[in-house]
Amino acid sequence: MSQTKCYHCVLDLTLCLLEHSATVDLLIAIIDTFHRFSTIWACMNEVRSIVAALDKAHQVWKARGIQSRPLLSLLLDFDDGKYLSNVSRERITTDVTMFTSALQPATAHLDIVPDVLPEILLLAGDPDQDAPSLLANSLWIKYRKSVDWAWKVWDNTVASLRQVPIMTSDEAGRRACAVRYGVLLWHVDQHLAMGLDGEVLRWFLGPGRNEVVVLNTEAWDLLIIVLLYLSVHGALKTTTILQGMVYPAWQQAASVTINQPSPTIETFLRSANDVCRRLLLSDDINDDLPPVDLLELQCIQTRRQDVYAQAHFSRLASSIPVLISLQNNKYISEELRRDSTSLRHLISQNQDFRQGVYRNLDAIREAFERSLRTLDTHNGTLNKHLVAGLRLLLYDINVGDDIELSEWPAVTSLLSPWKIAATMVQMQLILKEMGQDLLRDPTDTSAHANLDRLILMLFSHSMTSEEAFYVGEMARGVDNLVARKFVNNGLRCITERVRDSTLTIPSNSSSAFQRAGELLLILIHVSEPLREDTTLSTILENPAQEDFMEALSSKLVLIESSIVSTSNSDIDEILTQDMILFLRLLQFEMGFRGAWTIKLKETTDRIVSSLFKILLHISSISPTSILYPLMLDTLYYIYDEIPIDPKATPFDPFRHYPSISPADLPLVLPAEHRKQIVSLLPFLSDSCSTSNMVYSQRDTTGNIVLGLPVVNRAWEWIENLGEPAIVDTNQENKDREESARLESKYTVKNSGSLPLEVFDARLTGEGVSGTSASAHDSDHKRLGKLRNFEDCLSKENVFERDWRETRMDLEADIGHPAGRHWTEMDEETGGSSQIAPSKLLKSTPPRCSPAPSNASRSSARGSGASVRPSPQGALNRNSSSTINDILDVDSATTMTPKQPLNNKRRASTSAVASDDEIEIIAGPVPVPSQISKKPRIKPSAKGRPKRK
Repeated sequence: MSQTKCYHCVLDLTLCLLEHSATVDLLIAIIDTFHRFSTIWACMNEVRSIVAALDKAHQVWKARGIQSRPLLSLLLDFDDGKYLSNVSRERITTDVTMFTSALQPATAHLDIVPDVLPEILLLAGDPDQDAPSLLANSLWIKYRKSVDWAWKVWDNTVASLRQVPIMTSDEAGRRACAVRYGVLLWHVDQHLAMGLDGEVLRWFLGPGRNEVVVLNTEAWDLLIIVLLYLSVHGALKTTTILQGMVYPAWQQAASVTINQPSPTIETFLRSANDVCRRLLLSDDINDDLPPVDLLELQCIQTRRQDVYAQAHFSRLASSIPVLISLQNNKYISEELRRDSTSLRHLISQNQDFRQGVYRNLDAIREAFERSLRTLDTHNGTLNKHLVAGLRLLLYDINVGDDIELSEWPAVTSLLSPWKIAATMVQMQLILKEMGQDLLRDPTDTSAHANLDRLILMLFSHSMTSEEAFYVGEMARGVDNLVARKFVNNGLRCITERVRDSTLTIPSNSSSAFQRAGELLLILIHVSEPLREDTTLSTILENPAQEDFMEALSSKLVLIESSIVSTSNSDIDEILTQDMILFLRLLQFEMGFRGAWTIKLKETTDRIVSSLFKILLHISSISPTSILYPLMLDTLYYIYDEIPIDPKATPFDPFRHYPSISPADLPLVLPAEHRKQIVSLLPFLSDSCSTSNMVYSQRDTTGNIVLGLPVVNRAWEWIENLGEPAIVDTNQENKDREESARLESKYTVKNSGSLPLEVFDARLTGEGVSGTSASAHDSDHKRLGKLRNFEDCLSKENVFERDWRETRMDLEADIGHPAGRHWTEMDEETGGSSQIAPSKLLKSTPPRCSPAPSNASRSSARGSGASVRPSPQGALNRNSSSTINDILDVDSATTMTPKQPLNNKRRASTSAVASDDEIEIIAGPVPVPSQISKKPRIKPSAKGRPKRK
């Protein structure tokens, strides 16, 4: 019924069998039928009814005491949280949880399974039909609390299969033993909550990778029977067998690099090919090997669908290039190479595989492109076989080893709507393969010829905008060398079309010129990645670029004569379209970086001259035409791009601009257009910065002689700036020492190309407050200079400056000489200071005398040391003085610290405390002695009494 597309009948029959099924084998067949046509049921909108029938069947089988894991899995898969009620879904989830915990109970004490299970080997000599099920039950009861007991059972089964050929020489007896082991493993699968499939895959990808290689032919025959039996009964997935055994065999054989490989490798490869044929290609029923009836054959066909699904198809697609590499491996026997080639052709031509290819074209493209990078392609032969293998996948075209471009399908068929996506994949691989050929040998003439022939074949076909876009996408992502070749050959094709085109008004434009527009679309898509790559210096070849510009210049002469001779206000639409296409072609060429040859400059000058004339004519007769802004922008761009000879004297940036006076412009030009066009002329407007200014000089008698007026040429300043001077390291150190010596008076370097005298610069003595090597020293120097009313520039605001100018730092306030640190102070005073500097308030400094005398300046700077007590006395908690005490200047000069200071300290103190250096404005105010006994009081908001 499936062959006749009677899916309604198939559904009705399957639902009826599900309701009346009595055996597990029939239930498995029904589940496989639902799974195989799942897409058809979704299209028929019958999934809801199928889910309801499956739920009912689950309850019936559960009432019989049988929990079917495949039935529960299919039910949850079809439901997908959409059709079952919440109560039914929770009930099914509970059943799954209970089923899992019953098969593998959770416990903290796990059973330890021995590595060798002798009872499994003894099964080979037990002909009882119930022996496999009894052994599976006993193993589960004994080791069900272990997490790897199924893995150990599979490992011992493979080891037992290696011993069966030694134990018996009867061919039928060996196969009976193999079926017996298959029944055992199937019963083991029924005792596992997650099934046996995951454990077998883990074994194949782990230690089993080395064990299967050493199996002989007899052991492989028995293992194949076991694998097919488990696949038919749903215990093993086809994808598990392919991923664990077939694909590794192909990969290992393709990587053989010795003349005489091990016989076990060839046996491994032969067995893998046999299993792959039976699982993916064979639809025959055999008496010796599964499938043995129609029911088992349908089970095999159901398992195949998982191989072509999106989850696994990428692995199969990646194995096709491996098969191609295997068939070209000269170290493998010719028989196995032919067998692998035949297998690949059968897989490629399989209908299910072909549908998977077109559903997963990205996976195919990535697989073949990855093979170009990873496989051994040093001789280039394998690359051609990869391209041929891809063509076989996409077009069902069986090609030989010699691939010629003449044998390719017509471009029309390649670009048909049904094949355009596949064509893109094929062309991308071909272009990348050719790029590798050119990278291997850039002087290979045949590679260059093949690439040129391919590009010309694509460009010679008339394409729509959609087809041009797809062709452009084909070339995206290829090597830069191929992309350059693509762009330059495309530019040559456009040059030929422009040369062959003719223009007649008012007849239709030539098809050749319109064909150039189609090719331009392709080149725009191809060249976009090249424009983004800043590492590429030159893309266009000079001969191709010069020929292209020469053809455009000849074409523009014809367009100019046609437009200038038109006096109508409305320019012909066809002529407008041709002019727009011309501008697009010109802009495309100007967008590439390249060398400006003499011929190219001359051709560009002619094009610019013609464009300017057309611009004036269009602006006069049709100011609103779309051509005006396009031409104006193009002229702006060309004028900026044309290089100026730096050795030309004098320097003239308007060398390539049109030499016409603003007075000669047509009077009918709109005011806005006139202003824009005047900006293209080599005439400068008056500037307020240079008006009424002339050059002057003095003659021999000293009189001023007026010269030419000053022209506003800003670029002359730019040209004369030059590069920054390179200063030697020693010179920098000298400048730094000079700055330190001058105490923040920064040295001025008058070494630029424009001397400072030109700007009437003079030294004002001002400097910017900065930091020196020592931040502490810098603060003292900066404060000292600011208190001396030295002019400087800083980043302070008004409030910061007020705070700085009305307060002194702590060290100067307590009498420290400038530059002394608190650590030095502690050393001299014996470390008796107990109050941190950050905890003290800064007092208001004494005002300086308005008289500019040395005494007043010195008193403002550093006389605090002579009028304050020592730091020890000032900071001691037991001191009788407070911060608000009025100082007795007369007695302050005679005060001595409790501990003697060093000589340097005494010398500096005595020098500052000299009577000649102190000017007393007012006498001290007597303070009662009781004040020292009072507790310390927080200073009031009012300031100290001002001295008069």
